[in-house]
Amino acid sequence: MRIEKTHDSVLADFASGFSGFPESVLHEGRRSLVNIFATAFTGCREEPTKAMLAAALPFSSGSHCTLIGRPDRVDLPLAASINTAGANIFDFDDTHEATIIHPAAAVFSALFAHAEIHGTCGRDVLEAFIIGCEVECRIGNAVSPYHYAHGWHITSTCGIFGAAAASGRLLGLTSEQMIDAFSCAASQSAGMAEMLGTGAKSVSMGNAARNGYMSAILAAHGCGGTDAPLTARLGYLNVYSDTPAPEALTDDLGQIWEFATNTYKPYPVGIVLNPVIQGILDLREHHGLSLDQITGIELFGHPLLQERTDRPRAATGRTTQVSAQHAIAIALLTGTATLDEFSDEAAQRTLNIGRPEVSFIDEPDRDITSVRIVVHLKNGQSMTQDITDAAGSRKNPMSDAQLEAKLMAAASRAGSSCDNRALLDALWSIDTSANAGNIIRMTGA
Repeated sequence: MRIEKTHDSVLADFASGFSGFPESVLHEGRRSLVNIFATAFTGCREEPTKAMLAAALPFSSGSHCTLIGRPDRVDLPLAASINTAGANIFDFDDTHEATIIHPAAAVFSALFAHAEIHGTCGRDVLEAFIIGCEVECRIGNAVSPYHYAHGWHITSTCGIFGAAAASGRLLGLTSEQMIDAFSCAASQSAGMAEMLGTGAKSVSMGNAARNGYMSAILAAHGCGGTDAPLTARLGYLNVYSDTPAPEALTDDLGQIWEFATNTYKPYPVGIVLNPVIQGILDLREHHGLSLDQITGIELFGHPLLQERTDRPRAATGRTTQVSAQHAIAIALLTGTATLDEFSDEAAQRTLNIGRPEVSFIDEPDRDITSVRIVVHLKNGQSMTQDITDAAGSRKNPMSDAQLEAKLMAAASRAGSSCDNRALLDALWSIDTSANAGNIIRMTGA
């Protein structure tokens, strides 16, 4: 009698054994690696990463693995944790628009740390990276929209599965062992949206990377779980969502790639603020709009815009990255939106000068990459700006050259001595690398 495979087993088969990657997907993998190395430089010396390193370093059991942008060398689990925390700390990394997951951060770090120790070839690392990101996004689809809206930090909670799948792929787990890795990951999945803008968010991201890798290691050593950790009655989907969609795990798996819809940010803010910043910068450049002209602003946007960014009194650099009021004010004052515009100093500047009154009008059918901005002026007139597909969105993506510039700017800002051109060339040609560990070694201070 033929036994029907579960969604769990089909996903595990895919993670452990898929081959035949389309070139377009492989290239998206390279693009994603360029972007995640860029954002790893941006956060490598921030206070939360320094605190995480200081707390854990006395317990590190080795010095085999590189920390991006830092001189320290640590054991593999700690390298995975710190490099992931640094890469995601500013939420300047990639975004899967359907779920608001930042797929690469939890996945990449353990793979390169593993390669440093084991000399893993670049093609295997690239394929494992893509597999991990795909698994992560599909699990995100299966628990959305309830999961994130209910307060789970979806990049952490689903990121652990991506890290487990990618690491398990490199370790050569069988399909059955991959299900065990999913079980171990499900038991450790955690992270709360309440912690966005704080160091605690980076802790959950570091845990996703480290514990995802350890989930694969545990499975390789025989630590088992249930047959359906994702889809059982009390499995992950049903516990973490009130509208689970198990079919999202496997529909057209290997044919339609969620990872291929990945996007990359031109501004270091929550993705829902990208169209707002672009629209405000356009009004400033083309119509001379200045902060002192404004009596109020209306934002017609996706409900997540208000839910995540209505923070008129955000007082730190981290929280201003999810503050529409600050983002509008600082963009008008400076005419740009780099990491410097979302610092503690910039936060105090806009608080002292005064931020505009912002009204949010929720439009549930609106795409998160679009917004209508209506600016009310002191002279009684108004200005309107519509952004349909913000820069960096799926329909208006960053180019390869823009991603390269992002990495170079980030490495320079971090004071890195890395040969950026050599690093970029190595990432673009990772398929041909005999040892991907050599790539991350280039990034240490």
